[in-house]
Amino acid sequence: MRVKTLLRLSSATAAAAVVLAGCSSLPSGEVPIVNRNVAEPGAAAPTTTTGVVESRVGGLIDSGRTHTVTVGDTIYNISQRYGVSTSDLMQLNGVVDPTTLRIGQVLHLPRQTKDPVTATAVEGVRVHRFETMAPISTATVVSPAGTHASAEPSITAPVVTAQERAAKTVETVKSEAVSAKESVKSAVETKTEAVQNAVKEAAAAVIPGTRLIWPARGDVLSTFAQNGKGIDIGGAQGSVVVAAGAGQVLFVGDGVTGYGNLVIVKHSPTLVTAYGHNSKVVVKPGDQVKAGQKIAEMGSSAAPRVQLRFEVRDKGKPVDPMKYLPPARN
Repeated sequence: MRVKTLLRLSSATAAAAVVLAGCSSLPSGEVPIVNRNVAEPGAAAPTTTTGVVESRVGGLIDSGRTHTVTVGDTIYNISQRYGVSTSDLMQLNGVVDPTTLRIGQVLHLPRQTKDPVTATAVEGVRVHRFETMAPISTATVVSPAGTHASAEPSITAPVVTAQERAAKTVETVKSEAVSAKESVKSAVETKTEAVQNAVKEAAAAVIPGTRLIWPARGDVLSTFAQNGKGIDIGGAQGSVVVAAGAGQVLFVGDGVTGYGNLVIVKHSPTLVTAYGHNSKVVVKPGDQVKAGQKIAEMGSSAAPRVQLRFEVRDKGKPVDPMKYLPPARN
């Protein structure tokens, strides 16, 4: 019983660090979120070490394999790529802030617990038309009648008519026009996509007092001023808990002391929301959620009564959720 307790405390400590660390190492400006869950076509294969013996580190099993961090890697997409648990990967490598991986950092991989996500090849390669030239006509030039054959031998030489030259010129112009049109179209599509992405990023920005919604209905039992972390919302067992804003589920688990069944949603590179004491969670890490989408049901896990602990963290620091919410509702 003593060993199990120590193992559970170790796991809880690592997970708690994730909640407290947030995204403090990233700049405050909005940047695109790139999906790196699968390997890009043509990208270099991840560096791993195989053929080694598994070993036990604390409560985890080190598979003996390693991964060297490359550009675009995150704790989440690495765990997906190798079919391992996100929390196990962080705990095995002592990672307390999942946003501070370094290029070239070597991570030890725990034992595989699920099927890895494989890369999907990108189809649709554009092939430009290749214009073939018409064969050159030839004509036989014969010496005039009565001329001695040995003095004026017959000559065979290529002869290109003005009409054929004009036809080739037209084909060349057409080919160049098609290539120019496709180049312009490609440039316009690229610029349009960039503008659309910029609009989406701007819309995804979380502005205090305007962008978050209440995650649950109920009375506010405890305020940020009272506990310094967030607010507690009272309710009935099984009441719906929704995402306060659009984002990606970053963490789901019960290993963080004092929070019970916890869900963490990432809304921007620096801002996350946390939902604690749930009786049931209906999302998993990596899920994309919309504002108002159900993510859990209210409960009393690690709490004296049925309630929801709602926290907002900016750059890893807790901030008052009331600054991001509209006037209170019941």
